This record gives sequence, structure tokens and C-alpha cells, in this order.
Amino acid sequence: MKQLITAIKESLDRLWVDSEQGDICPLETYINFKELNDFISDRIDAIKPSALKEAEKYKGDVNGYNGYIVDVREVGGKYDYSHIDEIAQLKERIKELEKSAQNAYKIGLNGGAVVNGDGEEVIPANYKSGTTAIVLKLKK
Repeated sequence: MKQLITAIKESLDRLWVDSEQGDICPLETYINFKELNDFISDRIDAIKPSALKEAEKYKGDVNGYNGYIVDVREVGGKYDYSHIDEIAQLKERIKELEKSAQNAYKIGLNGGAVVNGDGEEVIPANYKSGTTAIVLKLKK
């Protein structure tokens, strides 16, 4: 299996190099890589339950598995505050303040200002541009 994975990686690397050199359309390569990424992500999600069961056998084993030290751990747990009214109200207030600050930013672009109900000027939010993305939708 390791040889197959190495061959696939080498082939994909050649496609990338050919795209960078202009021999293949980079957008075509991007689309193909994106499709492969989605396919692989789906397969990883599908195999994960079985892999977790297998990983339990190697957890804590100093010899590991195929050159990897294996560990299984809980990650990303979250607390839920939805049942606490005070927190829910504060979160709603924060949303309102953020919306006011966003509006103050937008109006400030044209030289205007936003004043709240108490007659105080709303401090505009800072805006940080996001990254540029390629959005792909498969034509039907």
C-alpha cells in the first residue's frame, strides 16, 4: 500500500509542476485536486470509526504502527451555555453591538457617523479583508 500512496503522491506532484510550468491549465488542476480532496475527506470520515477501533489496539504501544506512535484522545469538547438566560442575553447584546459597529464602519466609509440611542457616537468596527477564494459549482 505504501508504494501505491507514494506513486499517487508523485503523480499529483507532477500534475502540479506541469500546471506551474504552464503545460496544464492551473484551473483544471485545481478543480481536479479539489475533487480528489473532497473524495479523500469523505473516505477518511467513512473509515474513521473502524480506524478508531483499530487504533485502540496500538494506543500506548512504544512500537506503534507502521512507524507512527498511535494515540486516541478526545478533542474539541465544548461547553453549552444555551440554558443560561444571562449568557444568552449577553450574547444577543454583543450581536447588536457588533452590528452597530459594522454599520458605523460602512457609513464611515462615506464620511458619516452613527449615533446610538444615548447620543453617543458608535465606534466603527475594523475591517480585515478575507482571502480570495475560487468558488466551484458543478453545472447540471
